[in-house]
Amino acid sequence: MKIRLFILFLSLVALPLAAHQLPDPHFEHWGDKFKDDVQLTDWHGSNVSQAGFKFTFMFRKPGRTGYCAYVEDQAVGVPKLGIGATGPGYMSLGYPWQYLKGFNVSGATAGTEGGIAWAYRPDTMAVWIKRTGDNTDKEDFHLLYYSWSGTAKGSEYKNKKGTCTATERVNEESDIRQSTDGNECGTAQPAKQIAEGWLRARAEYNEWTLVKVPVYYRSDARPTMCNVIFSAGNYPAFRANDGLYPGNGLYVDDVELIYSSRIDKLLVNGEEWKEFNPDTEKLQTLKLSNSEAQTIKLTALRGIGSLTNIKGYTAHFKGRRLDSSEMSIVPGELNGRPWVITVRAEDGSSTHVYKVKIVK
Repeated sequence: MKIRLFILFLSLVALPLAAHQLPDPHFEHWGDKFKDDVQLTDWHGSNVSQAGFKFTFMFRKPGRTGYCAYVEDQAVGVPKLGIGATGPGYMSLGYPWQYLKGFNVSGATAGTEGGIAWAYRPDTMAVWIKRTGDNTDKEDFHLLYYSWSGTAKGSEYKNKKGTCTATERVNEESDIRQSTDGNECGTAQPAKQIAEGWLRARAEYNEWTLVKVPVYYRSDARPTMCNVIFSAGNYPAFRANDGLYPGNGLYVDDVELIYSSRIDKLLVNGEEWKEFNPDTEKLQTLKLSNSEAQTIKLTALRGIGSLTNIKGYTAHFKGRRLDSSEMSIVPGELNGRPWVITVRAEDGSSTHVYKVKIVK
């Protein structure tokens, strides 16, 4: 009985950590086939099915541990009919979509809609990748995480010709990411974006390489949904456009969301304490004027930064305030006992204890 209770206790301790991670993070669960290629159960590839033809963009490959997922830019179309284009190879927790009315390729558009139910706030997305191809220096690959609350709706999206094609979508990626990859044809109903982590680069990785993508926050709120996109080519930020190269591929394996207990910025009475060192748990001293010391309010923030998209626009993420579930403060005394700030990672994986002596 004692052994059973101990095993049960261990499973309960481990459960919160697992709950804070993405489904099938090691890409081991493969099920139904698309065309002749087996597909992931919880993730979706940008496979194309149009006018009776099928083109596969996501494949199962041997990974650094078990299996991995591989996505590749592909030339699609019907050469005999003079119809053809190159599509971006990518995978997502949401659903990649393509829309082509008839055989009018110039009006083709595509994107990603939806994601998974989500209420967590990670600080970093870490993923092992390989990136191969003959034109890796000409095209960006993308590692993207974003979360939001509410429901976004759109009815038009940029097409290959550069104009707008009418098709209705719910929680489309470009209707959520307004400042970094916004829908150029206009969003009918925007959602509230909570966070974003986005890495794009023109590089080749012939060996497995661990890449860490910081997550920035623009809201204190908790999200209700999130999505992740791993792309071998120019998507997101290029929508059904040129600049894609068949054969450029991206291997992904063992994705992990990292939750921090570190403070990025500490505010004292609403003003940033610029000398605060977030990397030490040693005693730090803050000097205040008599008027500043009358009321002492400490506010911790995390997830602060900025992202510049391919078109050159910069989105500033002001970060979020840590709430009572993550941080507790034991008040000290002026010129005496220090204030003690205890910060816990949201998934319970780590703790930081900061000590601040305030003098006037």
